[in-house]
Amino acid sequence: MTCSTTSASPARRRLPTLFAVMPLLALTACGEHGTAAEGAGEEPTAETITFDYAEFTGEIPAEPERVVVIEGRADLEFALTVGYPVVASGFFFGREGALFDELDELITDDLETFEFADSHEPDYEVIASVEPDLIVMRQNAYTGDFYGLDRLEEIAPILAVETGIADWQEVLRDQSAALGREDAAEEEIRKYDDLVEEITDRSGEILAETTLAWGTALDDAGMYVITNSLGNAVAEDLGMAVPHYDPEDEDGHYEVSEENLDVVADVDALAIFAFDERPALGDSAAFGRLPAAQEDRVQSVDLTVNQGLARAARAIALELEGMVNDS
Repeated sequence: MTCSTTSASPARRRLPTLFAVMPLLALTACGEHGTAAEGAGEEPTAETITFDYAEFTGEIPAEPERVVVIEGRADLEFALTVGYPVVASGFFFGREGALFDELDELITDDLETFEFADSHEPDYEVIASVEPDLIVMRQNAYTGDFYGLDRLEEIAPILAVETGIADWQEVLRDQSAALGREDAAEEEIRKYDDLVEEITDRSGEILAETTLAWGTALDDAGMYVITNSLGNAVAEDLGMAVPHYDPEDEDGHYEVSEENLDVVADVDALAIFAFDERPALGDSAAFGRLPAAQEDRVQSVDLTVNQGLARAARAIALELEGMVNDS
């Protein structure tokens, strides 16, 4: 589920999503889609704008009135951040995890939801029934065609946004500005900066003494070691040492088997996506010998925040502070 982008700086425009790969989803290679909806290459009208960012170009409503988001994580966060009137959302990873308190205040009580079939297709009938004039999804899901673009494009124009990468602040600013909604982005970034300052004021000493690696648990007791992601950037902002962080790594992760878990023996804390949901890793004797496991500094992090922006970054910052203070 990783797609490279085509901007001037590949290392700062990558989509490091394989660290949250779900075994349920096939790892579809990134496809090429020239437009998001019919008419995307035409001259925009006063009522539409052309959104052209990274691997996506499409003509979308300038002021949508009924917005549907697909996954209910980073796509939902972006739509709410820029002030879109979201009327329905899928919650592929579960509604509770997607909200994380960070998004709860932005979601209306009458938000409709839709389910996903075993084939991972969203309920197209429910989506069509709410009569959206815009559908929002992540660029990675768009280029990989995870959710049936042909069906979705018959319902409404699509906006595919980039999320989850280490330079999320620039990404949020650029995409919000492309929609004429940059003020919302600046406010979200300010709130994140304020939280980082608060956390470092109260926990900075212990954070500075912590060496962290990010990973994703796999079903076979192996893991992905994450090298380039929003989580790495947040940890560094908090003053933690992050030796496996490589902002130049376009892959964003590498896989290690159970026999090679000692590659993260150089850290005393691990933040691992889906650690609780995929118990084989934690049950492994090799994992139990790691310093982070020995010191009870392993944090299970919900997959919903791995692809986010400012709100996800805030959730991750609080997770990391809780980890070092609880251990």
